[in-house]
Amino acid sequence: GLVVQVAETGEILFDLQGDKLFVPASNTKIVTAAVALEALGPAYRWETTLAATGQIMEGVLEGDLWITGSGDPWLSRETVRAWPALLRRAGIERITGDVIGDDRRFVGPQWGEGWFWHEIYASWASGVSALQVRPNTVRADLIPGARVGDGARFQLRHEGPGIPMETDVRTGAPGSDVRLHYELPPEGGDVRLTGWIPAGDTVPLHLATHHPTLYPLEHLEQAVSDAGIEVNGSFRRAASEEAPGPASWSHGVVSDSLGAAIAEMLKPSDNQVAESILRTVGYEAGAEGSAEAGLDVARGILAGWGIERGAMALSDGSGLSRYNRIAPSAMARLLRSMWQHPEHAVFLAGLPVAAVDGTMRSRLSGTPAEENVRAKTGSLAAARALSGYLTDGAGETLVFSLMLNDYEVSGSVAVALEDLIIEQIALYRRPVQPGWPQYREESP
Repeated sequence: GLVVQVAETGEILFDLQGDKLFVPASNTKIVTAAVALEALGPAYRWETTLAATGQIMEGVLEGDLWITGSGDPWLSRETVRAWPALLRRAGIERITGDVIGDDRRFVGPQWGEGWFWHEIYASWASGVSALQVRPNTVRADLIPGARVGDGARFQLRHEGPGIPMETDVRTGAPGSDVRLHYELPPEGGDVRLTGWIPAGDTVPLHLATHHPTLYPLEHLEQAVSDAGIEVNGSFRRAASEEAPGPASWSHGVVSDSLGAAIAEMLKPSDNQVAESILRTVGYEAGAEGSAEAGLDVARGILAGWGIERGAMALSDGSGLSRYNRIAPSAMARLLRSMWQHPEHAVFLAGLPVAAVDGTMRSRLSGTPAEENVRAKTGSLAAARALSGYLTDGAGETLVFSLMLNDYEVSGSVAVALEDLIIEQIALYRRPVQPGWPQYREESP
């Protein structure tokens, strides 16, 4: 499916199956970005609050330390590991109670509806919560044994907590295929990793953590211990009906802006940021911090832009869900709406640029589309999408939405076809018509 329109007027230059519904993959993030800019504005920021609930006397907090999240997709491991310094400045050297992570601003599952269950251990499918760090992932290596049949060794690439995983991976023959399988035990518990890796070849792993809230708490637990601050209680998530007492000390950690987060989502196609933004939209609308609440807001905004509900049927904010369906004509209408939107500059700056950055960095180099196309990619098995803006051969800005589904060639062939089509659109000059401006009359 392909729709090409003039950005200023909306004139349709090309329409092939524009009203057909396609799996958009990460083109879904275009919708998330546009809706968030409309609902929240680019200056919106998240805040994570540390609060001591009890008296602080002679270096002892007689109570609990609450860490309350708002869904900040910017919070880093380094920031969390710097929090013990804040506690010391507040005069806290021992905590008699618990360290409690409050992630209740977001409700519902940490994953999106329609995500493949066998991918939830992969880095691109890490869950989200209202208290999380980015990236919510772990990098590790599988190191083969000395002989065929020996067990492989699982080793983290960085300091800090790992993930609860039972590893039973064996060493195969040199040059053999990597065969790995992730599974959960029937009664829950640790993830089990089985399979084979070739002798002599270390296999890198990039995995999602076991829970997005427990991971920063584990980082904090290590940092507090390293700083010599004693915690008599446990590090845990807040219970459903639990309420903190009055705070004797608090400190807010404020994030960078939503406008900056839009680029952090669109350019590298970050699923964690996208899902966090969607749930924030729902919460700030006065509903709950859930994907469905965010999608309800999105449907209202899209309807105001003339996009009927059936033309964009969404289940998540990132595009990982196979349930998502978007018509190229609807995506083109959204892009035209954002072309005229007050936050157009923020939206446009967030999109990847051909041959320059993001997921478009290595594409269309040396063509008329180089540094010309600003567009969001999308990629799932047998699904590719590319939608955005470009300047054609006559200097006119065009909006395009290109979606490919259910092809039987490799993904690289599908991408090559996308690039060829976009290159031709960048070369396009409309035929001369009587009365058109002079610059068009010079066109062949």
